[in-house]
Amino acid sequence: MIRGTWSLTEPLVPVNIPATMLRVGEENGIDRSVLLKNTGIDPQLLADPSARLTYQQLLLLAENLIRNYSDESAGLDLGAAININQFGMLGYAVLSCANLRSALDLGMKYHTLVDPAFTFEVIDTGEYSAVRLTSHIPFDHIYRMICDVFVATFSTLARFLTGQYEAQPVEVHLNHPEPPYSARYKEFFDCPILFDQPRTEFIISHEVLSLPLVMADQATAAMAENQCEEILTRMGPKEGIIAKIRRILLSNPGHFPPVDVVASHLATSTRTLSRSLQDMGTSYQRILDEVRKEMAIEYLRNSNLPIEEIAALVGYSDPSNFRKAFRRWTQNAPSYYREER
Repeated sequence: MIRGTWSLTEPLVPVNIPATMLRVGEENGIDRSVLLKNTGIDPQLLADPSARLTYQQLLLLAENLIRNYSDESAGLDLGAAININQFGMLGYAVLSCANLRSALDLGMKYHTLVDPAFTFEVIDTGEYSAVRLTSHIPFDHIYRMICDVFVATFSTLARFLTGQYEAQPVEVHLNHPEPPYSARYKEFFDCPILFDQPRTEFIISHEVLSLPLVMADQATAAMAENQCEEILTRMGPKEGIIAKIRRILLSNPGHFPPVDVVASHLATSTRTLSRSLQDMGTSYQRILDEVRKEMAIEYLRNSNLPIEEIAALVGYSDPSNFRKAFRRWTQNAPSYYREER
């Protein structure tokens, strides 16, 4: 394993969320044995709050849930079923924060205590802020479910923490096509839901981020955060290998390094890096294509740059090759994203 990263076979995932996945599946009429098939999860382990599963087990459970669910909206149901105490000590700390912004800041700092395979950040865009998700799961159908879990959980917890229905974003952006169940998003948000966006994020006002939390308590928040810090220190610094590679690529836009240079940045060999990515069901080229796609959609939607310049900015000297690659990534021509504006 590459130093400083987590792997699919390390026991890093608390059992709270997998137990909720099991409950949501059973409520949908799926037998427990079907949900646990081939996961290697001992059902009795799910009752032990100190137990942890591997990410490989979590992915297999998610696969069984998606495959056997009555429709494609399992992620929304799962997000609605997650409550704050399922985040353990982190949930306790969030519950005691002064306002929604400080709760998000705390979540960003300690999210690996709950799930190491995604990151989120809060970006100040002037009048608004963007709460942005990046998941490092290389399987499209599971990634899409995670996006739904993210948006539904945010909606449910923001209202619970503040006690106010007004804890709503201005817009919700999802970086996948509109699904057949898109009307269900209105159960969670009273705002525009936009699909085929560069990334999954909430656009939220500073006023909403400043809303006080119902159970705010400064002393309790400080005590709980200290506990989170101690747990994180014991776990050691862990970051997903895909997150590390994305960070390297995004620091060199338009001049993306070859895989051997990235491997040297990670203090490993090209062969070890390629094998590690293969074990996760992905490759360096696939991660690079995903970064290029996100950047290209961002430029198409938010700038008037000509296609030739956008192609160069994402590493293509020939615009025709860029157009072919873009259609392969998105099943659409670049003009599709310009015409939608």
